[in-house]
Amino acid sequence: MPSLSESQLRTLVSAIDRIVPQDDFPSASQAGCLDFLVRLIELERLGATYASGLDGLEHEASLLGHTFSELSPPQQDAVLAACEVKESDSAWLVSPQQFLRILATQTIEGYYSDPGNGGNLGAVSWKMIGFKVTA
Repeated sequence: MPSLSESQLRTLVSAIDRIVPQDDFPSASQAGCLDFLVRLIELERLGATYASGLDGLEHEASLLGHTFSELSPPQQDAVLAACEVKESDSAWLVSPQQFLRILATQTIEGYYSDPGNGGNLGAVSWKMIGFKVTA
């Protein structure tokens, strides 16, 4: 499995933080979803899928003259929304829709998972929804 490059990890952090942005509660990356996803990618052998999808997001951002992580949050949202309906082209080695579905699903899994699985640090999402957390 190819491991993700530093550039791909930056793109991944930016993308998951648009799926679960910071408000009164931590964003996805602040809640440990990056570590959760990196472990999951390795366990499920999704490295090639993630690398290709993240490279596709970078290609889309490059059309705006920046890397994905350099775009403003509204621009990142626009790129993600456009990719949800994008026809695959040579820059996308995986279906943009399939990649975004996997990314969103697994980000949400990490955000709301048992903290023992690497995401949901400090049970922040459980506290957010009113789940009684005991020590």
